[in-house]
Formats: sequence, structure tokens, C-alpha cells
Amino acid sequence: MDEFVGRCKIGRKFSVGKSVNGVEFFGVEVSDKPGVEEAEPYYKYIGNMHGNEVSGRMLLPMLAEWLCANNGKDARATRMVRDMHLFLIPTMNPDGFDARQRENAHGADLNRNFPDPVLDRGSDLRKATAATEPEVAQIMDFILSRTWSASANLHEGSVVVNYPYDGYTSPGRSGTAHLTPDDATFKFLARTYADKNPLMAASREFPGGITNGAQWYDIYGGMQDWNYVVAGCMEVTLEVSAEKFVPASGLKAIWDQNRDSLIAMPLAAALGGVRGRVTAAGSGAPLAATLAVKSSDANSDAPVPFYASKNFGFFARPLVPGTHTLVVAVDGYATAEADVTVPTDGSGVVKNFVLKPLK
Repeated sequence: MDEFVGRCKIGRKFSVGKSVNGVEFFGVEVSDKPGVEEAEPYYKYIGNMHGNEVSGRMLLPMLAEWLCANNGKDARATRMVRDMHLFLIPTMNPDGFDARQRENAHGADLNRNFPDPVLDRGSDLRKATAATEPEVAQIMDFILSRTWSASANLHEGSVVVNYPYDGYTSPGRSGTAHLTPDDATFKFLARTYADKNPLMAASREFPGGITNGAQWYDIYGGMQDWNYVVAGCMEVTLEVSAEKFVPASGLKAIWDQNRDSLIAMPLAAALGGVRGRVTAAGSGAPLAATLAVKSSDANSDAPVPFYASKNFGFFARPLVPGTHTLVVAVDGYATAEADVTVPTDGSGVVKNFVLKPLK
């Protein structure tokens, strides 16, 4: 990682935190202005959450290398580097990797350790507790330090894209889908990834290579639902290999299967939906607004909010192509509502909001 950022000026190394055993784990930010906060979308990939699921440790550095080699040459790389900030964390569980085990050094499954919107209902889900593992607490802090358009975490054990919800409002059910108010967009994102992965797209177990998490098997305390409900970040889970702890000889084939998907996903999620700024009428000051996509389905759950950044009032949200209604709210200002039409060509739509102070 040090060698990469020294050689490639679009990369910045950053520390996420330390594991139970004191091993520091890092990430790389890829942008034409790494380390500089901008009014641009933020997207993240996190790998090796389970220590014996190792593909992310290879795929994410290879994605960084591809961007470095192709920036200014390939339109996809150029757009990603120029118009957004991509964060790559190859490992979240270095102790588990060293021990060749799923869990961290405390024997905890990190993907069952996040504050859960169902099990911990009524608690402040933004705060770690005494039961929160250090790796999870530090990832939570990292995620909550920014506003994200979307993200994905990489796993092994199957070949499929899994989208929220992962759990039910009442634990104990299984085998049926639990759909979010943003189900059409989640399916669009999942298909964006799966369609460019030949193995996923040809899946016999999962039609089209995608599945609702709860319909596959329900979990609680997962990172995916926490990102969506708490951080306002639309996250999916990428199962990129049926085999766990893939030997080095098999990693090139996994890169070839996933390369175009890993490229397409951030572009669609961060730049293919809606983005814009929220500012105050008169002063033009940025507003850290709460936004939502209004559902036309009277039977749908309440919209799940997402957020504009404090310093720029900037927001970015994936949306399936079509027309959607956005609602924007800030304390002390009149709520605004507007329709946006997202094109099919991946260019996205820009919509700015100017809010009037309440008298």
C-alpha cells in the first residue's frame, strides 16, 4: 500500500484503526484530490470482514492498480477518479486472516456485531456498546465521519449479490423476502454488478445472480442493514467465490470475473443516480439536510433517510432509472419536494435545493 501511494498520485493511505491484537488496518482513498473533502460522491468497498474470506484483500488492491494504470486512458477510470472519491479497505479483520478463521481474535463474527435496527430498536444505533468489537466500532466511526452514496462488502462462500434487508422486523421468520422501500434501486444495483460477472449472471441457484438477504437466510447485527438504516448508505454484499480462502493460483480468475463489475458498481451508484447540493436561500450556506425518496406505494414502509454533507450540503443517492420524488428537510427551514428523472445512460441527474427559512 505504501508503494502504491508513493507511485500513484491518485491514492492516499489512511488508517482505520487497530484490531483486538493491535494490528493496524488501512485503506486507500482514490481520487484526483485524495484527502481533500469535495462536493462529490463517496463510495466504499470493504473486504475480509470474515478472516477466512480473503478475495477482497486481492481484488481491492487490483482495482486501485487498474485505476492508476487507466486514469486518463479509459473513460470509466477517468470519470471515477475525477468525479468521485473511492475508498478501498482490503481487510477489516486482520487477526482472523492471520488465524485463518472467520471470527476476530475474540471469537466474534464481525458481521453479527453491528447495532441492529431490529434487536436494538430504541437504542442509539450510531453508538458502539460494550459488546461492540473494536474492529466494528472503528469501522462505524469511519463510516459516520462522511456521507456515503453507497458501498459493498466482499465475502466468499457463494457467488451472488445480496441486498437488504438481511433481517425481519420480528426475528424468527425465514425463507421470504423482506424488501426495503428502495427495493427497485437495490435490485438495480445488484443487477449492475451481477450482469457483468459471467458466473453470477449464469447462476442456477439465484436467478440473475441476486437475492434478497432475508429470503436467502436472515441475520442480525450485520453491516449491510446498519449502513442502510443508520448511515443512510445503500450497501450490498458481494459473494465473489464459492470457495473460501482461495489459493493464490485462483485469484487471477476471480479478478477477471469481477473486474468489470467492480468498476461498474461505483459509477452506477455514485454518479448514475441523483446528486446535488442543499443550500439556504439568501446566504447560500450549505445545509446538512435529511433527504428521502418518496414512495408512490401506499403500502410501503416509511422512506429510509439519507444525508447531505455538513460542509457542502452535498448529497448523492443511487436511483433506478425513472422518475422519483425527493423530499428535503432541515430544522428551521421549509421542507422542499421535487421530482427528478434519472436517465438510462448512467450520467445521472443533478438536482439542487434552495431552502427558505421559516418565519
